[in-house]
Amino acid sequence: MSAIECYANHVIHEAMQPLIPTVCLLVGSLLFFSSKAAATPESALARMSPYERFVAIDNACGWPLLVLLPGDEIGAFIWPLPSHGHPEGQVEYWKSGDGGRTWGRVGVPVPHAPAENRMNHAGGVNHTGELVAMIGGWNNRRPASDTAPVVPFNESRTLDPLPAISVDGGVTWRSHDAVPSPPEAGGQGYVPYGRIGQLPDGEIGVVLYRGDTAFYTSADGGRTWMRKGRISDGRVENETSWIRLANGDLYAAARTYGSSNVVARRSTDGGRTWVHEGDLTLPNQHPADLTLLPDGHVLLTYGVRNQGQWAVHLRWADAEARTWSAPTVLVDLEGATNQRFAPNPGRDGGYPSTVVLSDGTLVTAYYSRGMPSHNRYHVGVVRWRLP
Repeated sequence: MSAIECYANHVIHEAMQPLIPTVCLLVGSLLFFSSKAAATPESALARMSPYERFVAIDNACGWPLLVLLPGDEIGAFIWPLPSHGHPEGQVEYWKSGDGGRTWGRVGVPVPHAPAENRMNHAGGVNHTGELVAMIGGWNNRRPASDTAPVVPFNESRTLDPLPAISVDGGVTWRSHDAVPSPPEAGGQGYVPYGRIGQLPDGEIGVVLYRGDTAFYTSADGGRTWMRKGRISDGRVENETSWIRLANGDLYAAARTYGSSNVVARRSTDGGRTWVHEGDLTLPNQHPADLTLLPDGHVLLTYGVRNQGQWAVHLRWADAEARTWSAPTVLVDLEGATNQRFAPNPGRDGGYPSTVVLSDGTLVTAYYSRGMPSHNRYHVGVVRWRLP
């Protein structure tokens, strides 16, 4: 494949190995994109500008999941502690009434039990306007105030996810029967991830993974769930976002094990069967969020964790998600660390989630371990527009 063909078709070819420098030219732009992502300076990528940037929720690892509500309000499901789920705790539901500039805590979808956390989450709105959450987590967790050594996750098990419904805007929630895992999960509970989205005929859908990656649907607003189809077999993929396209196809962006890039999956039969459609990002660029734009185009926002390039990037595609743009830098996470003076600082960040307001403003939330102007874990928000 020639350089021109590579980005004329806007496909990251599987032959682009991390240790083989391959430079592709996007026709009509000055962008050069190397297959060795770590060697590509961010200055070589186009940048989205201008934007408004906020520290939205402080001292939280976050993993934010945004949900657009009536009247341009925005809901957010977040993990509120500054760690990767080592202690007890639970996901919280927050809300913004000013387009993502300021936020307030509203409620807790699923409270945690002692020695457990409820950190893995999916969420959305059903056809009647009720808020729907699916909350998983881990057992064998220490109290948040405990200074005892962290319990490794391989000494814990994932909990069966609990559906929860709120009819009062997220203040109070009612939990329903847990979604049991199939034998493929090996005795572990399924992990919910991404948005709970609407389907035809009053159904809603969600992606769960553990042992395999599966698509589940609910015909009663999120109270009970049924396995509809398998997105991928075995431990191939994990954190997966999905949307329903204008043509009715279901399109998914799945994080892989191993190279930790994002690949495309498509279903043309309502989620029963899925086909692989190639890579959407390079290694260590994950996970991704999919947003349907008002004109029908598809937006992909994703975290970048390459050496020297901690950021949130974006691409956009035609209405059928067949032809993709080259990557653009949305926001530089400026090292994504709170250990500025350490010889080998720990870094952490990404997990973007994007919604579109009625005036066309896009609001993207992400999290970062820190930046020079704010040296703590936080959920950040950028407000921006596509050119």
